[in-house]
Amino acid sequence: MKKVIREFECAMCGGCCASQDLVQLTTYELYRLSRHLNIEPAAFFEKYCVVAATSQNPMPHLYIKTINNACPFLKDNKCSVHEARPYACQAYPMRVYWVLTREMKDFVRAHYKLEDACSLFKLDDNDVLLGDYELLAQQTIAYWVDDAYFSMAAGEIDLSIPYRVADFYIHDKAMLDAAKRYVVNPEHPPTAYDSELAYAKITLTLQAAVWDTTSAFVETAGQEVGEDACIGKFLMMKTDEESVKAIRMLVESGRLDRARTLAIDSKARKDLCIVAALHGSSSDHLALGFTIGVEREILEDLTNNGKKPLYVFFKAQDEGKLAGFPLNIKI
Repeated sequence: MKKVIREFECAMCGGCCASQDLVQLTTYELYRLSRHLNIEPAAFFEKYCVVAATSQNPMPHLYIKTINNACPFLKDNKCSVHEARPYACQAYPMRVYWVLTREMKDFVRAHYKLEDACSLFKLDDNDVLLGDYELLAQQTIAYWVDDAYFSMAAGEIDLSIPYRVADFYIHDKAMLDAAKRYVVNPEHPPTAYDSELAYAKITLTLQAAVWDTTSAFVETAGQEVGEDACIGKFLMMKTDEESVKAIRMLVESGRLDRARTLAIDSKARKDLCIVAALHGSSSDHLALGFTIGVEREILEDLTNNGKKPLYVFFKAQDEGKLAGFPLNIKI
């Protein structure tokens, strides 16, 4: 009979801390650790960190360098930074919200030699482990931010950028809710699609921070296809009146000199493409963005299979004058 284990009780054997190639870290946690140790983040990075790709994380990510496979903060078999330890350490052994104990045992066996000490192996194989919901959601957001930043960063890395973006979204209810849905069931299509939209929004926020502009996002409430004699077919979305005014003001100012568009095939919903765009003005230090899912067939029709721009317009609920711009995307 399965038993739900709501809280994993760590035996504090120090075994997992002493058998690591690298310790997973995010920029958000780096700042927390540097504050705890009262040193500058750049100095912490220089002394303790490396950006590397691993077999589990093929994209470059931030890690704490180990010394003879031990975490540098392991002192006398105890964590010397316990109050500020990384999310991965706080969440151990959980990586998602729930899992069968036997599956988690298999994972731990593959990475560590802990069977004689870790309290995980005292649990029944059919027990169900539950993780810390809030903690795992925060870890997911911090990880998404770093994943997006290190994927897009070219040349010099400014760690303050992913830190600021993570700090904002970790306290944003909508993003936390998306991360919570993801950690409960990351493989379920609606949940995975929801996280894809969240990831795209994070990417655009990072881009705005790189541009040193304040960013805002237009929330849409439905979409439809329109047609105009001059530009042909276009995508039209409903939003609030203030958003339409802001878009129109930026477009009509003639100062939109920065733009980034993402068009990504959704892995969760094969018929959809995620379109995310950010348009900004360097002189106004302002950028507006949006993320939407568009049926791939519609997207191909609107752009003539990618041969012409995608025209996107927004309208308020009470109709009125439209505001929008063309997007150059590759599909």
